[in-house]
Amino acid sequence: MSYRTVVAAALTVAGVMGSLAVPALASDTTQVAFTGQVDSAVSLTGAQFRLQADATADQVDAVAEGAEVPALSLPSGSDTITTAGSTFTVKVDPADIPAEFIGPNGVVSFDLEIFDAKSNKYTWTTQSARLDGGAWKDPLTSAELNNAKARSATTSAPPSVTTHLDAATAAVASSFSPVQTRSEQCITTKGGYHDAMAQIGTGYPAAPGYGTTRGSAWLNHQSGSEITFGAGLSTNGTTWKASGSTSVATSKSVSFDWDPSTFWNQQYKVEVRYVTYTRSCGGILINKQVKATSETGVFKTGQPGTGTPPNWLSTSKCGFNYAAGTWSKTTGKAYSYGTGVDISSVIGIDLSTSRAYTSSSKLNYKMDKAHDSLCGDTDKPGLSGKVQQFYDRIEEEL
Repeated sequence: MSYRTVVAAALTVAGVMGSLAVPALASDTTQVAFTGQVDSAVSLTGAQFRLQADATADQVDAVAEGAEVPALSLPSGSDTITTAGSTFTVKVDPADIPAEFIGPNGVVSFDLEIFDAKSNKYTWTTQSARLDGGAWKDPLTSAELNNAKARSATTSAPPSVTTHLDAATAAVASSFSPVQTRSEQCITTKGGYHDAMAQIGTGYPAAPGYGTTRGSAWLNHQSGSEITFGAGLSTNGTTWKASGSTSVATSKSVSFDWDPSTFWNQQYKVEVRYVTYTRSCGGILINKQVKATSETGVFKTGQPGTGTPPNWLSTSKCGFNYAAGTWSKTTGKAYSYGTGVDISSVIGIDLSTSRAYTSSSKLNYKMDKAHDSLCGDTDKPGLSGKVQQFYDRIEEEL
């Protein structure tokens, strides 16, 4: 069924429900799937939206290159997408999402198009949300994936996305016209793919200091663990910008534990498959997108030979005189890297990575008498996204 047909049916049903005085869907805060922000100078009052649940990795894999990709069109009227200045809130009834559009760990990815006729501005963005316990949660901040009881008990604000509006083409404006004909209706087709290396973590073992050897660090990344990868958008088919992100789970059959390493800047990397999509209306280009669909099972290590270690040494961000043993980070602020996905050779820019720390995706340091201090980049080690190890007696140097 086409997008236009689905929306028309949804509007008809909404009209009937309104005449029966059924309570508005928007009153249920558990149905907030995600929120967003566009350029602060643009008011979204009167803007038009197109919302859909995106195909899962299995659905995309089953589609041949050049064929239309499955998508679930969702209501996008003012009762489900509300605006306040340059911000928007998207509400989706979990009951409207069939099982085939729900990926591993309950993650659903949404695509949203925004067109503001007043400024003739347009954008597309994508955002993943976790469906859990009848509510939507941020994939990065919802609780430990391997503990369903703890995960369901955790309150988590819906995810949020920031996107930039560009000048709309005549084709975009026409596609949002209420007199759009069937021949002008919009579809998304699958293009080729590119496998890119993505940095999902870093380790900074301590320098020798007062000992004779450097400390050591390693990462565990087990099957089912999730990573959020940035998405790319082109409105002219050639120039790209970052816009939104999708969350991808590691294959159920693939895990990797890096060996402990003493290198001062250990970069932990996975390979991720990006697929290119073309959005068109009536055969005319609306946009092109690149989105991550799955990890390939390839793992690598980066060890840049230049530069110097970071220095996060601070009494407010460090812990000193740790006992000997293994320190593991399994909670706290997610790891993020704004240019973590090496895909600039394809689209001219690199994209972001974010990874939640869990018991199945954790950073480890070997602590001993010669390497007994840890510092976070923004807060104490357990609360920061990145952690650095320091050598014995470093506290005396503050």
